[in-house]
Amino acid sequence: MAMLTKAAIDGYKEYTRADIAYARYKIGNTYYRAEIQSKDYLADGRLAVKILIDHPAPGNLTISEIQLFDTNNNLWLSKPENIMREDVTAGILYRFTFDFHEN
Repeated sequence: MAMLTKAAIDGYKEYTRADIAYARYKIGNTYYRAEIQSKDYLADGRLAVKILIDHPAPGNLTISEIQLFDTNNNLWLSKPENIMREDVTAGILYRFTFDFHEN
């Protein structure tokens, strides 16, 4: 059985970091774009992708989905959510983490 080398796994991590371009979040039936705030490696080697959801509409709202897109505008990841925002002055910092390893 072949095993990926550390260099191969690091290459997949770096490719993923470079290829994720932007996010979208869903409120009701509408998607809104959110920019990536950072793409950093954590001390344990995982990749952390942070987005800031700073929706300008007043009042309570519920975010039902968050998506990531690649540099070619292809949907890369979709995650259902149920995040409620109760204060118009508060943004939501959301973080995806990706762990790369071979089983």
